[in-house]
Amino acid sequence: MITRERYIPPKGAEDRIRKRRDTLDLLLARKGERIVVDAPLAIIRAALESGISYAAGYPGAPTADLIDMLSESSTLLKDLGIFFESSTNEASAATKLLASVYDRIHGFVNWKVVGTNVAADVLAHITSSGTVGSAVIVVGEDYETESTTVEMKSYMYGKGFAIPVIDPIGSPMHVYRLAKHAFRLSEYSNMPVMLLLRPMAANCIGSIVCEDDIKRPEVSVKDRKSIWEPDLSRYTLTDTAKLHAVEKYSERIPRAMDYIASNRLNDYIIGDSREEKSGSRNSISSSKGSNIGFITHGGIFNSFITAMYELGRADVSGSCVYDLLNLNVVYPIVPEEIIRFAADKEMLFIVEEGAPFYIEESIRSILHAAGINSKVYGKMSNGGFIPPTGALDVDALLESLSRMLSLVEPYYTMPRERLSEIMKHKERAIRSTLKVRVARNPTFCTGCPERPIFTAIRWLDERFGRSIYTGDSGCYTMARLPPFEASDTFTGMGTSLDSALGLSKLYKRRVIAVMGDGTFFHRGVTNVDNLLYNISNDSDVNIIFIIFENYWTAMTGHQPNPASKVHSTTTATTQGEPLSMNYAGEFPTRASIESILRAHGVRWIRRVNPFDFYSTLETMLEAYMVEKGVRVIICDGECTLARMRREQPVIESMIDKGRRVEQVKYRIDEEICSGCFPCEKYSGCPSVTMVKNPNPLRTGYIKQTEDTCTGCGICGITSIFGLCPSTYRVRIVYNPTRWERFMHRLNMYAIRMLMGRGAKVDGWKVESRGEKGMMGRQDGVGGGI
Repeated sequence: MITRERYIPPKGAEDRIRKRRDTLDLLLARKGERIVVDAPLAIIRAALESGISYAAGYPGAPTADLIDMLSESSTLLKDLGIFFESSTNEASAATKLLASVYDRIHGFVNWKVVGTNVAADVLAHITSSGTVGSAVIVVGEDYETESTTVEMKSYMYGKGFAIPVIDPIGSPMHVYRLAKHAFRLSEYSNMPVMLLLRPMAANCIGSIVCEDDIKRPEVSVKDRKSIWEPDLSRYTLTDTAKLHAVEKYSERIPRAMDYIASNRLNDYIIGDSREEKSGSRNSISSSKGSNIGFITHGGIFNSFITAMYELGRADVSGSCVYDLLNLNVVYPIVPEEIIRFAADKEMLFIVEEGAPFYIEESIRSILHAAGINSKVYGKMSNGGFIPPTGALDVDALLESLSRMLSLVEPYYTMPRERLSEIMKHKERAIRSTLKVRVARNPTFCTGCPERPIFTAIRWLDERFGRSIYTGDSGCYTMARLPPFEASDTFTGMGTSLDSALGLSKLYKRRVIAVMGDGTFFHRGVTNVDNLLYNISNDSDVNIIFIIFENYWTAMTGHQPNPASKVHSTTTATTQGEPLSMNYAGEFPTRASIESILRAHGVRWIRRVNPFDFYSTLETMLEAYMVEKGVRVIICDGECTLARMRREQPVIESMIDKGRRVEQVKYRIDEEICSGCFPCEKYSGCPSVTMVKNPNPLRTGYIKQTEDTCTGCGICGITSIFGLCPSTYRVRIVYNPTRWERFMHRLNMYAIRMLMGRGAKVDGWKVESRGEKGMMGRQDGVGGGI
């Protein structure tokens, strides 16, 4: 029996264990119980109720939380016998779907929208074979490009592979219900199903009522099958592949349409026409609802209803004046549903996000074949009301829907008046925020180990000439922006080295390629082989390859990768081998990037600590001086954000217990800083901000260091860059010893005697925090000291 009591953590558990406990508490809810969840947790709950045997994926926004929550519930997954894999890339995750091809096994995989490109080769084969069990692909759709680099739609993969694509409304209960239908639809139609989660849907929070209890999988890690009976008809050879294509369109797609129609997966909302109440701005007025229809699709339904509410044609409950068909399944589109909806409509408005106009083209084709002469408006002809590209948020829809409503009701002026009112209010809001908004480019976090490398590159390129910079997906993409401007290309995960090879062959320039450790294991290893295979001798290329080994897949939310380290004295090594960690809560042997590179044939390899800046700059200078062949520099420094999250609670606990703790911070002397800002040219640290000069006799702005400083010291390297001596280092000692307090008072007395009684000493301070003491000491680092 699966009960919550079995998963109660031990006393004294850390915050991370408490977080896991909260996740488990929600997942272990009983049938009929109402729980508050977000969309990723609703999907996991639906998957557990469907009896999954496996789950895999590669993290990426807007669905990175899905992998995180699977990790937090790893104890439950192990107890149920569910195989969970945090994959190194999307193709590896997609291969797990193979278990559903040959047997009645259920499971799902997850990645973000551009990850489908990486998994496409595997998906092409699996979607050709079809499935016996159920296989669901949860894709983080992000046409808004809030966390993705290119606008891309998943629909065309659904159409090309001939698999259903579900696009749910931004509501946890709706996501939960459709996720359960996704598993049933997959098994019923014998093909995988793609479930999309847009940022609005992926981040929504609400309540769901659990329809079933969690099911133990029929086949699991704990209950493995001993008999393997492969069905050779599922093998994708030439002859069987032709049969699979026939199955897709003559059997699987018709079965999918039958399931979609019989289970009413698409929402048909009848127009609610009633007399307008005077004085109510957003009340519903009378209209010819039966003759006018709107067709939307899941992910933009929330924005559509909100915009219609603002224009006085819907209410907050989702009721609309006009008939509305919301397609929660965007492929395949069931012709009978479209024909039935459009049969009595004089005007039909299709509100579809992005290009190509797949939904609109399909609907126009269906209506034409059925001989229905409704006037269709959307992105294409008849006015082009909907923007052809870009996300359809409320702002984008307001003007489009206002134009549509003016066509339907030319004498009803409220939409135009309301739109004018909203635009005026928006302009006032923009003007007011401009007064307080400070322009700042996205940049590396405070104390990021990648900043020192680009600081060195900026300084070296001023002396050796600008290099060509090739990059891929990672935190280092921000080097494209000031102050570094050191990223010229971005062609996807793990492609920087391939780009460097082509450019180095065609340009007589030094090429610097950068890649993160997570990206290296995602795809970068094969790039190394491709590079070495395609250079005949050391004089062919001039490439410096920098690998940022920060132990985390940081940009997607600090997920572990094969280079991650176990930070524990009890489990750090086994028989002398360093251990890594994965999302399943296991501790495999840690992968060595340096050993991999040497085994593949790379000879010139150096490892640097980025915060030992002088040694790092010396190594970089050595790489610059060679000017031929491939030189690899491994930047070995943990992501500071992840490190601080781990260490800060420990530090605070030590301070609370009265133990001595020493920290280093950097400050800028406001009396010395003149506002020339050369530090911005080489650092760009977000902890260094611009403030108005406090000296009443001076005008302009100076720099100031915030308390978020981590003490990395890059801003204090004045002897190399020739900066002004305004930067100084402060050692902060919490709970100092008696000797330190005595020496502090003695130093204060000596300084005051030398400077004169009553002199102000800014660099020294003692603060009292209850029983705790904090003492600061200023150490000069300016002027080359």
